[in-house]
Amino acid sequence: MITPTLNQTEGVWINRTSDQGDHYIQAIFPKENHSDLSHRSNCNELIRRGNLQPEYADYLPPAQRTWDQEQRYHYVHILTSPDAKNIIY
Repeated sequence: MITPTLNQTEGVWINRTSDQGDHYIQAIFPKENHSDLSHRSNCNELIRRGNLQPEYADYLPPAQRTWDQEQRYHYVHILTSPDAKNIIY
């Protein structure tokens, strides 16, 4: 079985949520198969990178966040360049 990459998980998230609103990760990836389990694992990494942000601010740096199944998340586009720190769109 092929494990989805972070980029693939981002793409599926954006597609399934229409890139709008806050959603429970387990609702976006509800199945107990290899693919959805891998996507949920990738979401934890996307949370730590700051791409998935909680509905209610927790004031933690992204690297200290972990997936809270009681929390809904929304996708944030983060672009980086060699000349600047993270630029959030």
